[in-house]
Amino acid sequence: MERIFGPDGVLRMDADPDCVFAVRQICLFAKKLQLPCTSRRERAAESAYVSCEETLRSHVQDDSLVDAFRRVSRVVWGDLLGSKPSWFLAQFLIPQHGPGTTVEGLRGNGKFVFPSWPQRLDRYFPFAEFGIGSMSNWLTGFDDHPVRMVSARDELPVRVVFVPKTQKSPRVIGIEPVCMQYIQQSITSVLTPMIEHHGSYTKGRVNFSDQSINARLALQASIDGRNATLDMSDASDRVSASLVWKMLECHPEFRACVFACRSTRASLPNGHILPLRKFASMGSALCFPMEAMVFFCTIVTSRIVRAGARISPSSVRKYSKGVFVYGDDIIVPADEAPDICSTLNLIGFRVNAQKSFWSGNFRESCGMDAFAGVDVTPVYVRRMLPADVADSHGIASLVSLANQFYLKRLWGTCRFLRLAAEKLLGRLPTIGIRAFRHLERVIEGRFSPTREHAGLGWISYSNGESSNGWDVNAQCLKSKRWVVSPRRKRDPLEGDAALLKCFGCIGNSDIDPAHLRESVRYGALALKRRWVLV
Repeated sequence: MERIFGPDGVLRMDADPDCVFAVRQICLFAKKLQLPCTSRRERAAESAYVSCEETLRSHVQDDSLVDAFRRVSRVVWGDLLGSKPSWFLAQFLIPQHGPGTTVEGLRGNGKFVFPSWPQRLDRYFPFAEFGIGSMSNWLTGFDDHPVRMVSARDELPVRVVFVPKTQKSPRVIGIEPVCMQYIQQSITSVLTPMIEHHGSYTKGRVNFSDQSINARLALQASIDGRNATLDMSDASDRVSASLVWKMLECHPEFRACVFACRSTRASLPNGHILPLRKFASMGSALCFPMEAMVFFCTIVTSRIVRAGARISPSSVRKYSKGVFVYGDDIIVPADEAPDICSTLNLIGFRVNAQKSFWSGNFRESCGMDAFAGVDVTPVYVRRMLPADVADSHGIASLVSLANQFYLKRLWGTCRFLRLAAEKLLGRLPTIGIRAFRHLERVIEGRFSPTREHAGLGWISYSNGESSNGWDVNAQCLKSKRWVVSPRRKRDPLEGDAALLKCFGCIGNSDIDPAHLRESVRYGALALKRRWVLV
C-alpha cells in the first residue's frame, strides 16, 4: 500500500502498477461470484427496475438537443440503410432462435412450433413466410400445430427474472416470447454486421463482436491520457422507446419492423404487469445494437453541438472519430468527457461516475483494467470449488481459473488450484493456449457442436501438449483426457417445423448432424474421459 499511496493517503505519482494489481486482485477476487443474491437484494433490484421506468416517464428532454440528435441519426442511419425499402432488409433475414429459454418455457427444437403469433408482427413478418417451412403446407390446411393469431392486448409480456451477477445485485433479464425472440434474432444477425463493417460512420467504432478494440484503446489511454472510458448505469433500461423511435425516423419502414417485434409489457416477479417505456430489457436480441447506436449518435451530437458546428455528413464524420462504443462501454476524447457526460445525463442516461475515468493513469473498458500501461485486470472466481466430479461445470471452471492464475504468473495460487483439481480428476496433461481459449468458450456457452475441444489440462508458456498414444488412422499423436461437452437431450422435430429449421441451417457449416433428433441443454455440461487427437 505504501508503494501506491503516500503518507497523506493521496495516490503517488510513481505508484507501482504491480502493487496496484496485487491490491485489486485481493480485493476483487470474489466480486463476480455467481451465487444467488438475497431476497432483499432481489426486491431492491425489482424496485430499481420499476423506478427506472418511472424516470423514463417523467424525464423532460431538451428539445433542441433531441432535434440535433434526430438530425445526426438521420445522417448515420441514412448511410446504413439508404433508400432501401423494408423488403430489401427482409430478403436477407435468416430466422433463428437464441440459446436461452422463452416466456412459454420452450427450449431447443420446441421453439420451432409457435403457439401464437401477434397480429402486429404478422403485418411486417407474415407467419406464412417466417413461421412455416412450406407454403403448400399452409394452403393445404396446415393443422399439425395450429398457430393462434393474437391481438396486442393478448400478447404475452416479457417475463422479468434475476440471474446471478454479483453478490451486490443480480442481473435483471427480460425473457421474450418465442416469436418475438425469433424475429429479433433475425434482424440482429443482419443489422450488427452492417453497423460493424459497412457503415461509413460506424465501421470500426461501433462494435459487437470484438472487444479488443476498446481494450487496446483503454490500455493506451492509461499511458497517454488522451481518451476517457465511460460506463453507463442501467444502460439498457434507460434507452427509451421514444428515443429509438426518433433515431430511426429517417427510415419509417425499418422502424416499423423494429417496433413490430418489440415487446410492450413486462411481467414482474411479484406478478404485476408493467407497460414498458424502455425500448427493451436485456434479453431482447435488439437491445444491444439499439443501445449502442443510441449512445453513438448521442455522443456525436454532443460533440457537434458543443463545437458549434453545423450538422452535416462531413461534421458527423469528423466528430465520430475518436468515439468507440461496445454496448455500454464507451471511449471518448478525455478533454471532452465532462461535456459528453453532461449531455448523456440530459438526454436521460446516467453515467456511472465510479466506473468512468478521464484523469489519472487508470482506465477500464471491455474487461481491460489498465494502470499506467499495465494490465491490472484481476482474475475473478465465478463458482465455488467443486465437491466431486459430478459438478462438471464447477470442474471446468476450476481448471480454467487455475490457468488464468498461471497466465497472471501467480504461481502459488495456481499450484493450490491445480492440486484441488487433480485431487478429483487425477493428473492432467499439458494443453496449448488455443485449447484453453476453446475451453473458455465452452464454459461460457459459446461452442461449435461440430468441433471437439482438446479437453481439460494445464497451459504452459512453452505451448506444448502432452500425448500418450498414437492414432493409426489419423497418423498423429493422441492423448486421453477429461473432455467437457454440452449435455444433450432427446428432442425430435418433424414435419413442417423440421423443414423450417433446415431452411435456416443452409450455409451453416457448424450445424450439428443430429440437430433434428436431439438438442443441447443450454448451460449444462458433461464430463467424460476419452481420446483426443493432439
